[in-house]
Amino acid sequence: MKLLVIFTGGTIGCTVKNGYISTDNTTTYQLLDLYRKKTSRQDVCIDSVEPYTLLSENLTGDYIRALGECLRSNLSKEYDGIIITHGTDTIQYSAAALSYAFPGLTLPVLLVSSNLVLDDENANGVPNFDAAVEFIAAGAGNGVFVPYRNNDGVLYIHQGNRLLPHLPYCDDLVSMEYEYYAIFRDGIIQKNPAFRAAPSTGTSRALPLPATWNSQVRRVFPYPGMEYPSLSRDVKAVLLDTYHSGTLCSISPDMTRFYAEAYGEKIPVFLTGSQNGLDYESVKEWKKAHVITLPPASPIAMYIKLWMTGMESTDPKEMETIMNTPIAGDFMA
Repeated sequence: MKLLVIFTGGTIGCTVKNGYISTDNTTTYQLLDLYRKKTSRQDVCIDSVEPYTLLSENLTGDYIRALGECLRSNLSKEYDGIIITHGTDTIQYSAAALSYAFPGLTLPVLLVSSNLVLDDENANGVPNFDAAVEFIAAGAGNGVFVPYRNNDGVLYIHQGNRLLPHLPYCDDLVSMEYEYYAIFRDGIIQKNPAFRAAPSTGTSRALPLPATWNSQVRRVFPYPGMEYPSLSRDVKAVLLDTYHSGTLCSISPDMTRFYAEAYGEKIPVFLTGSQNGLDYESVKEWKKAHVITLPPASPIAMYIKLWMTGMESTDPKEMETIMNTPIAGDFMA
């Protein structure tokens, strides 16, 4: 079995120096050495590349593009699967971006991270890497996936564009509606029979990788007493995040100004986090303001999808069409 490992840094590629966690290129070999000491497999041949080394909290469009281009340049080679090491802070963003850039993958690509530096006996980096190798060996699926052992001791394998944001002070990874793709238990990949696959009405169109440092998407989060920001000329679109009930403040004094400004400048406003069903009365306000409600999906994935959609088109109608079209199984069936 021939694998490629793409090293990009993150905690899984860090050591503690002078009281700070920082990247260290020597841990590239530490991860592979620790894995080889753990595994009984003798059939694994590993190549490696390192397009950049980064603490993942510093992820930008430039790095997402570099990662995607590195992956693209190696897809034509005879690998059974590709493993990407990544930091936990933004692993959901890179996983979503690769899902949209390569929706028709014919091999598995797994992003692997670690909650702690590998020198720590409680680190989950090597188990996560082991799960990635076994996933590839088992032929458990093609596309982008993220294996990760949570604090409950279970090693879940998630579909790349269905991951939710981390909770504060917690490194667990959670999928939409807690619906993981598979688990890795006792050395065996076990698929989740309740996992809902992509709708048959989806598309295999690939979205372009980011070509700018930032997204040019104004993202607005709800909070008590929220204020709506101003819209600069370089804004291509707006993404509204909601509370868990699919709502956001509808009595903010500058809400009308914000929506009117966006509509006047032909800047589409999308809302993520709303589900089908009975709405609260506050929802009426933004429904009257030309806000486009997206189907149930990960807010992180919708942000990345909107960023990449803006790389392809700035026409509001075309952006709406792309955002409402399932790609790589991003919408919950």
